[in-house]
Amino acid sequence: MAGKRFAAVAAWNARMREEAADDVRRGSRVGRSSLLAIPATVVVGLLGVGMAQGLLAANFMVVNKPFAIKSDQVQGAGFAALLHDRLADNGGTGASKGMARAGFKSARLDGLCGVVHESIAGVSYTLKITAGEPVNGTPEGTAEINASDLILEAVSVNASNSTFADMYLGKSADDVNMGVTRLDGGTAGNFGLEAGTVNIANLDASAYTIELVGSIGLPGLKLAIEPGTVGC
Repeated sequence: MAGKRFAAVAAWNARMREEAADDVRRGSRVGRSSLLAIPATVVVGLLGVGMAQGLLAANFMVVNKPFAIKSDQVQGAGFAALLHDRLADNGGTGASKGMARAGFKSARLDGLCGVVHESIAGVSYTLKITAGEPVNGTPEGTAEINASDLILEAVSVNASNSTFADMYLGKSADDVNMGVTRLDGGTAGNFGLEAGTVNIANLDASAYTIELVGSIGLPGLKLAIEPGTVGC
């Protein structure tokens, strides 16, 4: 039932976006803004219901633009990474970009914050997703968020400090593994690496996709749409 409601609201939201993008006036500026705000809020509400009921696909992507992902600390095991080219719009007609593809067989995170910036009819807004402890640059050591088979594709990844153990640099990108699981997407001869464990402090990534082949626990999950352009 929730899946049908989500599909219906998503279709309505798409129609509102199309109408907002054309040149035909439909009511007052306030009225048009309200029409845009209502479906966005409902979609976020159904998104929460879907996640609670396990109804959503495990991949998250924003077409043609990166989104920010931050965490105070990531402790991972079975880490692998490679460099490759991919279409920013996931197989459409967009330009190819060089990206880092990194995966964790298992990971524990101290807080998680993700923000996506959008603009509809000239009005800016931010979709903000948070879970676990507040992301404020100071790990509390709780590592409440647990994930398995987590893969991130990003154009930039920054950290204040990182520690790797049992690291193997320079593997062929088509032959890197997250523990016992192959990290797909690599091309023979391209750069790849593996590490038994990794500890990353103050992760700040500009990502295009998050793939969750396994599962993730998100205590205190919050999804909100905020006016303007805001960060974590």
